[in-house]
Parts: sequence; structure tokens; C-alpha cells
Amino acid sequence: MHYKRIQEQHIINDLHYIADGNFDYTIPYKLIGDDQRIVESINVLVNNVIHSMSEELKTEKSKDELISNVSHDIRTPLTSIIGYLGLIENKQYTSEEDLAKYVHIAYSKARQMKTLADDLFEYTKITDKDYSKLNTRKIEMKAMIDQIAAGFDLEMAEKDMKMHSKTNFDKLVIDGSPSDLARAINNLISNALKYGHDGHNIYVEGFRVNEKELEIKVSNDGEKIPEESIEHVFDRFYRVENSRNKSTGGTGLGLAIVYEVVNIHGGYCSVASNDELTTFTLHLPIKHGDKLTPTKHEEGQQEVIDNAK
Repeated sequence: MHYKRIQEQHIINDLHYIADGNFDYTIPYKLIGDDQRIVESINVLVNNVIHSMSEELKTEKSKDELISNVSHDIRTPLTSIIGYLGLIENKQYTSEEDLAKYVHIAYSKARQMKTLADDLFEYTKITDKDYSKLNTRKIEMKAMIDQIAAGFDLEMAEKDMKMHSKTNFDKLVIDGSPSDLARAINNLISNALKYGHDGHNIYVEGFRVNEKELEIKVSNDGEKIPEESIEHVFDRFYRVENSRNKSTGGTGLGLAIVYEVVNIHGGYCSVASNDELTTFTLHLPIKHGDKLTPTKHEEGQQEVIDNAK
């Protein structure tokens, strides 16, 4: 009895120690009967608290990063707009050509800000969605893939690039949100156009893997993605370009939206890049409620991508 009281006092002291903020501490004692169950319950509770606090800190950090990135990406074009409009207001131009140039630059920067606002709205809307509450319908995927690919014909011609679209099925119906999945495929093709400009071809392919899974692949034969960037390509505001330049007109949110759309549908994304092709793959469940898990080969990459987000 004396030994038991000593252990109980140690447990009480440990609880005070944990209550003082030492949440990474667990009670090390091995007891018998109800006392051991109490100790185990306390340790589980402490671990749950630590996990909840960690998730909360991650969320707060994510919010802070979002605000910082948005502020940066708005400030840059806004400063340019104010500068050129100031030149116009103060009549600091020597010709109509200069005036037209200043107006054009200010207008282009304003459109850049609108694109950022639109993408940010889409991203926050997607991240707030619960798949169980999605407006799901039956989607005929070959028709969707062909229609989206055809919508880029003019832009492809302007950039002297060719679109190649194919599927290994004539008709495949899956459950999902048509608008969200269309947005994801659109974003991948837009990304291939912006960052694959050194190449000449974009491939949009649909493959029925089995009775449960559909793969949608969007590839380009442009410059490869550096190895160190692969794990970050789905991060918000991440751009492979050096110095975050805007030569491509990207906001850094397009692939983040793709990632979230696929995630809320119960699927996952993967990416591979070499000197010949860069390929983004959407792994989508065919039936509502199914959830796909990466293959053993893909698990490592998926874990790295998830941890980087």
C-alpha cells in the first residue's frame, strides 16, 4: 500500500508537470488494474491535445503564410498601377504612344490582380468543401476530356503547339462535381501551356485503371521540373520560376486548386518529370464514397507532397 501511494503521488506530480505546459511528457509508470488504465487514458489524452495543438498551429501558420503571400502578390502589380496612373494624371508623357503604353501596362497589371483574386476565391471555396456535400453528378469523362482539350485549340495554335487527346475507353461515367473536375483539368492544361512553352506538344489522356480508379494525365514535352521543386508544385503560391517572376502570368494557385479538388473527391495527385516529359496525374475514384490510396511506389512522393503543404 505504501508503494502504491508513492506511485500515486508520482502520478499526481506528473500531472502537475504536464499541466504547467510540458505537453510532450508522458507518464512512464507501469501499474496494474485500474491505475494502469488511468495512466494510459491520461497519456492518450495528452497525445490528442498535442496533436490538436500541432494542427492548430499549422492552420495558423498556413493562414499567416496565405496573408503574407497575397499581400506580396497584390502589392507588386498595385504599385505598378499606381505608378503608371500617376504618370498619366500628372501628364508625364511626351506622346500618345507613351500614353497608350502606360494605359496598357496599368490595365495588364489590373487583370493580373483580378486573376489572383479569382484564383484565391476558387481556392478558399474548394478548401471549405466537404465531399459529402458536393453537388455530385454522373459525369461522362471522355466527353469532358475531349471538350476541355478542344477549348484550348486557339491558344495552342497561337503558341505553335499541338494538343493530343486520347482515352482507353469510349464511355466511362464517374461520380463527381463537374465544375470542380473541369476546373482541375483546365488548370493542368493551362499550367502545361505556361510552363511547357519550350516544348511543342501537350498530351491529355484518360485511363481506366480498374473498376475503381480513373487516371487523367496531362503531359508536356517542355523543360523538366527541377527535382527539388517536385515536392512543392502543389503548394499555394509556389512557382518553379526563379525570383517569383511573372513572365508566365501564373498566380501560383492553379495546382493548389487541382490538389484540393482531387483530394475532396477521394483521390490523390502525382507528378513525374524528366528530360522528355513532365506528367501530372489525377487519380480519381469512379464511385462516390470510394477513397484511393497511393501505390507503394507513389506513397513516398505523396507523403512528401502532403508534408510540404
